[in-house]
Amino acid sequence: MRFKLIVFIAFFALVGCAHLEVDQKSESLSLINRGDSQVDVFRIVGEPDIRHDISKKRLIVFYQTQSKPSDDAPLTTDLCTPVAIENGKVVAIGEDLTEQWTREEEAKQKQVEMASRQRQMHEDARAARQIAKAKRQEEIRALEEKVKPVPASNAALNLKLYRQLRELDPLNARYQQKVTFYEARLAQQEKTREQRERKREKARQLADWEKGREDRNVKLRQYSGNGIAEMAIHDMGSGSLYVWVKNVSRQIITTHPDYFTLIDTDSNEMQCNISASLDSVLEPGSISHGRIEYDETIIPKELIFENRESGRISKPFD
Repeated sequence: MRFKLIVFIAFFALVGCAHLEVDQKSESLSLINRGDSQVDVFRIVGEPDIRHDISKKRLIVFYQTQSKPSDDAPLTTDLCTPVAIENGKVVAIGEDLTEQWTREEEAKQKQVEMASRQRQMHEDARAARQIAKAKRQEEIRALEEKVKPVPASNAALNLKLYRQLRELDPLNARYQQKVTFYEARLAQQEKTREQRERKREKARQLADWEKGREDRNVKLRQYSGNGIAEMAIHDMGSGSLYVWVKNVSRQIITTHPDYFTLIDTDSNEMQCNISASLDSVLEPGSISHGRIEYDETIIPKELIFENRESGRISKPFD
């Protein structure tokens, strides 16, 4: 019984000492103010129970100000009052800046690393520019030698080479002028070539047109229409057509040069000279006929006869 009493007294003595130490630290911390030095904190409160060194300039110390639930329980920052110290001075009391400062220091470290990478990249880029400049000068020299013997009439090759030179040296006025000059010359050459090709193609078309005239006339000379009027055509060649319009109805109809429209292969209306003999009044069964002349370099596609009495008649040439 006496032994139990001694243990009980010893336990409460230890508990009392622990509480006394916690209370002393709380009282000591009340003497600390923002702006105090780290040396003053350690002198007044003592060595910290827990310490977080964030960086060389930032430190957070923790002093136990609450009792642990049991003697063997670990001491955590939740039972402590934090004191944040920056550059040797107290900047916060009772506020745990560990997480915030850790993030900030990590961000600073990333900035330092990024700055270092950027400096290295700058050095690498400068070296690369020097290498590229030397290579560019050599390419320019080689192209200058290549373009010298090219005759001015070869606009395509001159333009290709001077465009390459301009790309290597965009601010070179001579290269810019050469590119402009040969672009215009090449465009003119292309235009001339296209004109010659169109003329050759037109000549081929006209030759084919003339070659097929006899077969074409077999179909054109057959009357066709709409039950009121019928039309037949004979291609005489050299831009001349002979046209017949027959009244196949039981009423009187009229023909007039204004009633005829000749369309070319591009679906454009062609300029024509139409014989005055096609200005007629047709009794049933009678025929009006005459010549239509046009530019022989144009190939007709369709002849249309149309008026209010007879309606529209179309005679295709294909």
